[in-house]
Amino acid sequence: MQHFVPATGGWESLVEAWERELIAGLLEQVLFVLTSQGGPSQEAHRPGTGQRSGESERDSQILASLDFAMEDAAGQSRTTHSPRADAELTPLLEVLLPEASEDPLTAVEVASITRERLRSLKVERARIVMAQLREPTGQGASVRVEAGTEQDWLGALNDLRLVLAQRLGIEDAQAAEDVHAVAWEDPPQEESETERSRRAMSMVYDMLTWWQESLLTVLLSGDGPA
Repeated sequence: MQHFVPATGGWESLVEAWERELIAGLLEQVLFVLTSQGGPSQEAHRPGTGQRSGESERDSQILASLDFAMEDAAGQSRTTHSPRADAELTPLLEVLLPEASEDPLTAVEVASITRERLRSLKVERARIVMAQLREPTGQGASVRVEAGTEQDWLGALNDLRLVLAQRLGIEDAQAAEDVHAVAWEDPPQEESETERSRRAMSMVYDMLTWWQESLLTVLLSGDGPA
C-alpha cells in the first residue's frame, strides 16, 4: 500500500490486490451491520475467508479472524434477528449511527429520520469505495479517488475505523497508542485466538489510519488533480 498522489481527475494509491480485497471485505461487513436492523433492503454478502493472492498462509489465518458480522452456528450470515444478535450489533450501530442530540427526548423525536438518512448515506459511501477497490480504475491498477468523491472515501474509511476502534476498545489517545504498539510488535511464537484477533485488528486499524491520513494530507496540501 502506497500513499495517495495527484492524478488526472483525482488521486491514486497503489494497493496490493489482497489489501484491496481485505478492505472491501471489511466494508462489506460494515454494510451488513448498517443493514442488519432496518435500512436499505439490499443484503450485503459476507466476504470469503480464503487465502488472497499475494499474502502468506499465516497472514490469511490472521486476517480471517477479523470478521465481525454476525454468524449462526453453521457459519452462515444471520438473515433474521434475535435478542443476542441485536445486542452484539448494537454497539457497532451506535458508533456508526450516533444519536442526533445529547438530549434524550430530542434524540427520540429525530433519531428515526436522521438515522435513516445517515444510514443511507453511509451505505452509499461504502458501496462507492467497495466498487473501486474491487475494480480499480487508476493507472497500473491503482485505487483511484475521483475528484468529487473524496468525502465519500474519507467517510467510508472513517466508518470502518470507528467499527474497528469499538472492537478494540479505543476510547482515548492512550488506548490508540497501545493499539499502535500492538500492531508493530513482532508476533509471539504462541498466542491465543483472542490475542491473534486483537493483533490482526490492530494491524488493520493502523494501516487504515495511515491510508486515510495519506488521502487527507494530499487533499489539504492543495495538490489537486493533475
